Amino acid sequence: MDLINPKMVEHGGMEAEHKVFRIRRKYRNGGVAGLALASIMTIGMMLEIRAEAPPDRQMSQIFFFGSICTFFASISLWMVLSYYFESLTIQGSKVIEQGVLLRKELDLERIRMLRWIASPSGGIKLKTLTEKITIYLENFPCEERLWIVEHLREQIPESAQEGWDLFCHRVALPLRRYDPQALPVPDKDEVLLTRKRWDRLLLPWILLFTVGGVLAAWKFNLPRLLSAPLLPMILWLSMRYSTPKQGMVSQKLSADKESNSYLTFLGGMFAAYMILMIGLKFIDNPPVSESTIMFCLTVIWFAVVLWKSHRIGKKLHKKQLEASKTSVKEWEAGSSPQTTDSKESQLS
Repeated sequence: MDLINPKMVEHGGMEAEHKVFRIRRKYRNGGVAGLALASIMTIGMMLEIRAEAPPDRQMSQIFFFGSICTFFASISLWMVLSYYFESLTIQGSKVIEQGVLLRKELDLERIRMLRWIASPSGGIKLKTLTEKITIYLENFPCEERLWIVEHLREQIPESAQEGWDLFCHRVALPLRRYDPQALPVPDKDEVLLTRKRWDRLLLPWILLFTVGGVLAAWKFNLPRLLSAPLLPMILWLSMRYSTPKQGMVSQKLSADKESNSYLTFLGGMFAAYMILMIGLKFIDNPPVSESTIMFCLTVIWFAVVLWKSHRIGKKLHKKQLEASKTSVKEWEAGSSPQTTDSKESQLS
C-alpha cells in the first residue's frame, strides 16, 4: 500500500494546477531531416547496388543496406511521432506522461522516491510502489524545465529526494541563471560559439567534400562517392542547430588543464599505437601472427584509455560535489530571471 506524503497532508493537498508540456519543435525538424536523409541514402544505395553488385549478390546487399536505412528512418519517424503525440501533464497532484503508444499516470501524493538525474541534459525519475515515470528535461524549453524542477522540488518531501545537490549544480541552477533576453558575454578564458561561427568553420569543408566527391565519382565512375559531403553536412547541421540563436559561451580548451592533459594523453597513446602498428610491418617472421599482435595492442590501448577516462571522471565528480554545496545555497536564496520578469509584469 502506497504511503501519503506528509508534506502534502500538512498543506491540505496541492493546488489544482494544470500545465501541459509538449515536445520541442527540434524533434520534428530533426525527424523530418532524418527521413529525407534516409530516403536519399536508400535511393543512392539502390542505384549503386544495381550498377555495381553481381546479380547473385544484389538481393543480399539490398537487404543489408536496406535494413540500415530502415533503422535510421524508423528513428526519424519516431521523433516526428513523438513531437505530435507525446506530452507531460501536471494537473493538481497528478503527473501524466503521454507517449506515442503508452500513457502513465502517477499521484504525487504517493511518490516514494524522486531521483534527480544529473546528466548534462537533466532528468527526473519518479517512483511509487507500482509505477515509475522518467522525465527527460531536454525534451522541453528552458523555462518549462525550470518550472517542472521548482514544482517537484517544492511538492515532494526532501526525505524522498535523491541526488539533488549535484543536480542543482549541473542542471537546476544553470536553468535558473538562464536569461533568454541576455546576450552571452565570454570571459578571457571562454569563447562565444554562434551559428555563424559553425558556418565559417564547416561550410568550406562541405564545399570541398562536394567538389571532391563529384570529381572522384566522375573520374572513377563510382556514384557512391557523391555521398562524400553527407557526413560533414550532418556534423554542420547538428552543431549549428544545437547552438542557441544568441550563441553560447564555452570554455577554451587552453584554459582547462585537465582537458589539455587528457587530450595530450590521448594523442600520445594514439601516436604510440600507430608507431607500433607501422613497426610491425618491418618485423620478419614475428613469433605470433600480425592480427594477434594488433588485437592485443588494441585491447591494451582501450583498457589504458578507459582507465585514464575513469580517473579523470572521478576527479571531476569530486570537484562538482564540492561546488554543489554552494550551488544549493544559491538556489535556496535566489530567484530566476523568468520568475522576476513575470512578477514585474503582473505588478505593472
